[in-house]
Amino acid sequence: MRKTAQAIQKQNTAPHVLSRGGYDYLEQKFLAEKMKKKLEEATQSGSVDGVIDPPSPVRRHVKWKMTRTKKTKEMTTEAAKKIAEKIVSHFQLTMTIMFQYFENAMYHCVFYVQDSFKEQATQGSFVPHRR
Repeated sequence: MRKTAQAIQKQNTAPHVLSRGGYDYLEQKFLAEKMKKKLEEATQSGSVDGVIDPPSPVRRHVKWKMTRTKKTKEMTTEAAKKIAEKIVSHFQLTMTIMFQYFENAMYHCVFYVQDSFKEQATQGSFVPHRR
């Protein structure tokens, strides 16, 4: 059994450096840091009396990278570094595509609404002002 586990572990090219707390502890620690930064920004801007929104959840790829980053800010292995670069570039590409898609959809939506108003105005059922 031990030899089987060792053989499996040898094949792991991107080991993590988590403590016993695991991903839950890591996420709690990261969210606490984000909240601390938000509080500091709020005190610097002078708006402490307002409600501070909780930080957004940690994305999966960010957690993956954090678990494979040493305290010296280096990745655990070269393979982990390459994987992290691929993940980040894929995430950036996905966000760019989504932004372009929504921007395009909003553009077409505006023209559809304008065309709809013009059509209603020609039919006589459109009232452009309040009654």
